[in-house]
Amino acid sequence: MIRITPDCAATGANPAFGTPKQLSEGGVKTSLVQQVYTVIMESLDSGALQGGSRIVASELASRLGVSRAPVREALAVLAGQGLVELLADRGARLRPMSRRDLAGVYEISGPVAAVGVRAAAARIGEGNNAARVEAAMDRIRVARQFAAGVEFYLVLNDFHYLINEIAEKPSVDMVLRAINIEYWNRLLAQAIDLKVHADRYVRNYARLTDAVLAGDGRAAEAVMLSHVEWCASLLSSEG
Repeated sequence: MIRITPDCAATGANPAFGTPKQLSEGGVKTSLVQQVYTVIMESLDSGALQGGSRIVASELASRLGVSRAPVREALAVLAGQGLVELLADRGARLRPMSRRDLAGVYEISGPVAAVGVRAAAARIGEGNNAARVEAAMDRIRVARQFAAGVEFYLVLNDFHYLINEIAEKPSVDMVLRAINIEYWNRLLAQAIDLKVHADRYVRNYARLTDAVLAGDGRAAEAVMLSHVEWCASLLSSEG
């Protein structure tokens, strides 16, 4: 899949898996626990796993060539985030989410994201913040043309991670990650037809960007909440 390189370096980090180790040649070494998480996400992207699918710890450990310990630890972390439900035999089941559940996440994530955009608008004149936001919006437009399904939503995530960094609101990222926003995005991509609605997403984010660049926090907040209301309505209206 196409991955649009984010401006915000923090995007790939997930606090639940610890701080990635920097390698001497400049790369990053991820933990075994995060590797398990990545495999699960990739299996969702490929369709090999879906909401409600069972994950057998021993099979996943064998596939990755690791012991069961990091697999069990990863499943425990993901259970704490609500991604999986642990089973008595040390396996797990991916938490299924109905369209109503998906819309319910918007009720939480929308107002939280609005905190970030409002605060970012107040700091948009500092340094190169305006240029960074404009570049993030450009990546959304590129993603509309080349990224499919969940990749488009992940680029929208990158926009918000950048916004929250500019706003100096790490607590907003913390809340979004606590509800496992990346997993939710994957299920969202299955529920909303982006072939029909992606252009509206881009228009909404262009309006949001304009409000932030204008330093109008109230307008940015209003656009964010209006966008969330529209997205939730799609989940209610589409079968």
